[in-house]
Amino acid sequence: MYTEFDLSPHSAHEARHKMEACIADIRAWMRENKLQLNEAKTELVAITPSRHKDTVDIESVRIGNNNVTPTSTARNLGATFDQNMTLQPHVSALVKSCNWHLRRIGHIRKFLTMEASEKIVHAFISSRLDNGNSLLYGLPNCQIQRVQRVHNTAARILTLTKKHDHITPVLKSLHWLPVKQRIILKILTLTFKCLTGLAPYYLSKLLQPYSPPRLLRSSNNRLLKEFRSRTKSYGDRAFKTAAPKLWNKLPLSIRQSKTLTSFKSQLKHHLFKEAYKRT
Repeated sequence: MYTEFDLSPHSAHEARHKMEACIADIRAWMRENKLQLNEAKTELVAITPSRHKDTVDIESVRIGNNNVTPTSTARNLGATFDQNMTLQPHVSALVKSCNWHLRRIGHIRKFLTMEASEKIVHAFISSRLDNGNSLLYGLPNCQIQRVQRVHNTAARILTLTKKHDHITPVLKSLHWLPVKQRIILKILTLTFKCLTGLAPYYLSKLLQPYSPPRLLRSSNNRLLKEFRSRTKSYGDRAFKTAAPKLWNKLPLSIRQSKTLTSFKSQLKHHLFKEAYKRT
């Protein structure tokens, strides 16, 4: 069940009642299907622009017999969401977790083969960096660079590269995409799945084929309709806005790929060339 709630200062009270009614319906459905909503683990975050953080006031939301009060952050499916969607807490937690594992991998690296080390790095570091990384799209470069530094450290430990050696040749030799390109790879792979019926409907319906007002050469180029957003820090990062822009920039040969395997292979090669074209 998906419901939008308008949390403007004039409708916060009404939105709270709608939210409570929605949650009550979910609890009823779960009860009928022999499931139970864990009220103790339910969290509430009111996401607002930083300049309006004091204008929306929701003291609590009633869930069953509990009153859930708003928190500054909430964790969902491995991602930490904050009130202003800066994702700074998420990036900080991600960097801290990866660095913890990197220190321990570094202690035993000299006793391992290259093949074994690579498997460990992918299992403990790459998997974390790639999990939900599409959420990082559109964040300021300072945040992306924090994640990139973790990626660089993993490459240094894996290849036993010294701290002050230039890292770009190392990443290129490993055939690792930089973090920014890895994010784009994830979004575009999901876009291809949406267009080929491999993604959930709630995502696929966000994308619309581009239909020019009159017959043009671009009519058969498998383009998507681009949407404008009202906010750069929120709207431009949304899948509905970001996916068509990234997709339409791809070469036609990649957009016309027939299979997911072929698409991912061509896309990674394209992004790799774009990332290291100056080296």
